[in-house]
Amino acid sequence: MKAADRRKLILRAAGELFIVRGYSGVTMEDVLAKVGGSKATLYRHFADKAELFRAAVEDLCDEWSKPVHSFTPPDADLAATLTALGGHFAALVLTPQAIALHRLVTAEAERMPEVGRAFFEHGPSAGQQVLARYLRQARDAGEIEVIDPVRAAAQLYQAMLGDAQMRLLTNSPHKPDDDEVQESIAVAVRVFLHGAARRPAATAATPPNGDAA
Repeated sequence: MKAADRRKLILRAAGELFIVRGYSGVTMEDVLAKVGGSKATLYRHFADKAELFRAAVEDLCDEWSKPVHSFTPPDADLAATLTALGGHFAALVLTPQAIALHRLVTAEAERMPEVGRAFFEHGPSAGQQVLARYLRQARDAGEIEVIDPVRAAAQLYQAMLGDAQMRLLTNSPHKPDDDEVQESIAVAVRVFLHGAARRPAATAATPPNGDAA
């Protein structure tokens, strides 16, 4: 097996183990038992468990986010594009595996800040960059007014999925179903594009002489 393939095999096995058992529940020997091979080969790729954990987190984020990075807009309509992209995000971040990884990284980030940075850069930040690209294109086309597309992307993402994601992360008794998630995405996109201010009621036109028509 090529070195790159062996490294990928180790990362996939380690990622599965970390998600199920947590960081403290996995040893290098556990990973070796799952993938086979020699201890020398394992340590040639990863100096210790902390390095393996960080690399496994990056690998999981990169693999799971492929549909987002390969996203193709359904049509030229901006609202439809943002709504469809929100659905791709939901399919990525609301799965049991993604929630488990998010919890795991949050639990270890204080002690291992490099893991927290890796998760953010390969996960949320990477997704925000994809969303920001479409917002930037819409701004340049004169469809919307956005000063900072990346910040706007982060805010739109939170409006679309922040509540659902938080409920799952905290094991809330009220789990969001698919219809609720899709409605949240649609409402967030509508408010983002059109605002939440109440529109004034239409008034009848008054002729120049002041008499009602």
